[in-house]
Amino acid sequence: MTRYVIYMRVGYEDQGRPEASLAAQRRDIDFFLDHYATAPPAVTARFRDQLVPEGQPLLGLQAALSDCRKQSAVLLVARLDRLPFAQFGYAPFFADPVVGLRVAALPHATKTELSIHARMLAQEQSFHARQALARLENRGAERNRKPLAPCGTASDQVARIVLPMRQGGATLRDIASALNRAGLTTASGTAWRPTQVSRLLHMLG
Repeated sequence: MTRYVIYMRVGYEDQGRPEASLAAQRRDIDFFLDHYATAPPAVTARFRDQLVPEGQPLLGLQAALSDCRKQSAVLLVARLDRLPFAQFGYAPFFADPVVGLRVAALPHATKTELSIHARMLAQEQSFHARQALARLENRGAERNRKPLAPCGTASDQVARIVLPMRQGGATLRDIASALNRAGLTTASGTAWRPTQVSRLLHMLG
């Protein structure tokens, strides 16, 4: 018998995304348990985090990981992007030998394969972030004005701050403050404001 601890998460950035809703996650997890569980499954606990503000702990995930360690259970999530790697890193999910991990949408993937997939997903997100920032710069040039975002290394720094905070549900004001605290400015050399962050996020998709 395999013991599963189920974890679901919905962030502010997921609003308006039906595939990330709690109902969709529950449906995917139930389908996995019915069709892909290799041994009679026993769901021992269910945890979730919903619309947790930026900077606040994800108590549901912390409890789920703790429960997995106590029971030598498998953490089961609907999708790989439900795990907040930007906030927690990879180690709690992949380096702990006591905690198993299964992803319903990747039913045959092993823990090692999921680790590789997670890192490739992060690279893909970084690529699209840089691509979006480049589009902003090109738009600015076409309109004969300075672009919203800086270029080169500064663009990478902006993306590394903006994307994790967006995934964590931070407000536009929070993101602008973080960019300003990091000493980053817009391409015109001004401080970041919520309206500018909103434009940037729109380009990042």
